[in-house]
Amino acid sequence: MRASFYEGARRFRTGTAPEPSAGAGEALLHVKRVGICGTDLHIFQGHLDHRVPKGGIIGHETFAEIAEAPAQSGFAKGDRVVVEPLRFCGTCRACQMGASFLCYKLQVLGVDAPGGMQERWAVKTDRLIKVPASLSDDDAAVMEPLAIATHDVTRAEVKKGDAVLVFGGGPIGALIGLVSRHRGARVAISEVNPFRIELLRGLGLEVVGPGTDVVKFANDWTGGEGVDVAFEVTGNAAAVRLMTDVVRVWGTVSVVAIHSEPMMVNLYPMFARELTMHGSRLYTRADWEEAIRLAASGAVPVGPLVSRKIPLEALQEGMEQALAGGPVMKVLIDLTAR
Repeated sequence: MRASFYEGARRFRTGTAPEPSAGAGEALLHVKRVGICGTDLHIFQGHLDHRVPKGGIIGHETFAEIAEAPAQSGFAKGDRVVVEPLRFCGTCRACQMGASFLCYKLQVLGVDAPGGMQERWAVKTDRLIKVPASLSDDDAAVMEPLAIATHDVTRAEVKKGDAVLVFGGGPIGALIGLVSRHRGARVAISEVNPFRIELLRGLGLEVVGPGTDVVKFANDWTGGEGVDVAFEVTGNAAAVRLMTDVVRVWGTVSVVAIHSEPMMVNLYPMFARELTMHGSRLYTRADWEEAIRLAASGAVPVGPLVSRKIPLEALQEGMEQALAGGPVMKVLIDLTAR
């Protein structure tokens, strides 16, 4: 079967892998779509070589169809599923606290262990979630980033009437904006990419474009008070420097992006306005279930975010294009195409 292998910084190779067989408690999946996300771009640049081995198979945003499943598992051949790509120990303090997605021994499938960039994949059934027929294959492949967004918005306690400013209008930033809007917040997204700006505006989201003073915008937008919640989703030093300057007294800064090196943060507003800053990383099963409900009902439109589909053999090219920051939002690998 076909699979794509990580060969080191900026190198992927598509080749042949042994056919998998399902072990105890596992289902065998026919993988149909895998999304490329920001974490994958960090992998591509070599930032996660301490986690991703040479020859590793990445891909953690996976939609598949079940080829075979164990009896009494609740799954059957033909079921359409997404993969919650987490392995946790269940015994460490994080797991005992209810934060198994932050397990001290956490493994993310597609990062620390083989992922979905392969035609067939054996996965534990407790990591699978069914998706309804109302979700297209492409939309289903966006459920993992939407689960990230639902978790981020829940953790930041966004509520009706809040003013929310999102630094970064890529797929995660856009989804955070859409989920926040669904919860009754007014939303603005700071973005510099012209293609993404047009797409965000097409979704009815307010955009703070290049050349605009973001701090002045936030003050004008809120009558001088500052926003209730700011999400940092860029991984960019300039945004990190500004994120505490835009938030009101007792407001919240949520750091969602992966930062591959230390960043300079203005801590004076943390003291002066008694801000709360937290990180937001993954998701609970409830976040996945909410994501599927939001997409299946049409409350959060995910289809417009898919800007391109490419075959597995074009993964290298897709990574390069996504990293270049051109007319790209969400790129999907179509495992059914050649």
